[in-house]
Amino acid sequence: MAIIPIKKKHEHDLFLTGFILIELLVAIAIIGILSSMAVAAVQYARAQAKIGKATSDINEIYKAMTALSNDIGAWPGNQPVDAVNAGNGNEICGDGCAFGIGDAQAGITASNGSANWSGPYMNEMALDPWSHQYFFDTDYRVTADNLPCNGGGSCVNAAVVGSYGPDGIGNNLYNKDDIIKILIK
Repeated sequence: MAIIPIKKKHEHDLFLTGFILIELLVAIAIIGILSSMAVAAVQYARAQAKIGKATSDINEIYKAMTALSNDIGAWPGNQPVDAVNAGNGNEICGDGCAFGIGDAQAGITASNGSANWSGPYMNEMALDPWSHQYFFDTDYRVTADNLPCNGGGSCVNAAVVGSYGPDGIGNNLYNKDDIIKILIK
């Protein structure tokens, strides 16, 4: 019977095993940090894409409003063209208003009964990226920098078309996340 010597572990072998474990933990930590940065970047890109989509939609609504006003001589809801109107019920917003910008009374997607109407100027009125209706307001409050007035500073009335933004708060409750296109002020 032959005796096989048992190989003794050396400190050097233990050091290599421990070093590999530490390398593995560092690699996992780096992957975790990189993945969290990627998730944050994707969320930011999604938010920017929604703002871009809303801006594009608002420009399309503006073009439809221009065609409507060229035909019937009025903005949606028979509002006077190129005028700021601070009268009651001038908002066209759907939620909390008498009717929405995509409803027949507005005149963009269906006839509002006006003479010379030759639409539809848009086939349908989509919701904004946050699932709210777009709005048209002829007494929307803006700052001198053409930003939504948030109750402070010097503000003036303007006719705008827009989206209430991610928070969906609107109809005379203006805030900085609103996305607007000023038609006249």
